[in-house]
Amino acid sequence: MKDTMQKVMEKMMSGMMKPEDMPRMMESMMDSVFKEMRPEDRMEFMRNMMPRCMNMMFSELEPADRKALAQSMLERMMQVLKHELER
Repeated sequence: MKDTMQKVMEKMMSGMMKPEDMPRMMESMMDSVFKEMRPEDRMEFMRNMMPRCMNMMFSELEPADRKALAQSMLERMMQVLKHELER
């Protein structure tokens, strides 16, 4: 995980990373982090970090975009949680 983070930071600092590369890089970094965690640690991470990440993300959006994204995320989370309840 440390090597992945270091590579991401080096690439960002060197100016080679374009803004459109960020989502893919973040996804790769999260995959790497989650692989090293136990299931309990992953759930705790999600409980603690998800609200923080969402607050940062929403603060950068216009009100209409914030509402649309919140609705989309809510619908997706409801699908996932409903699926888990029915298992």
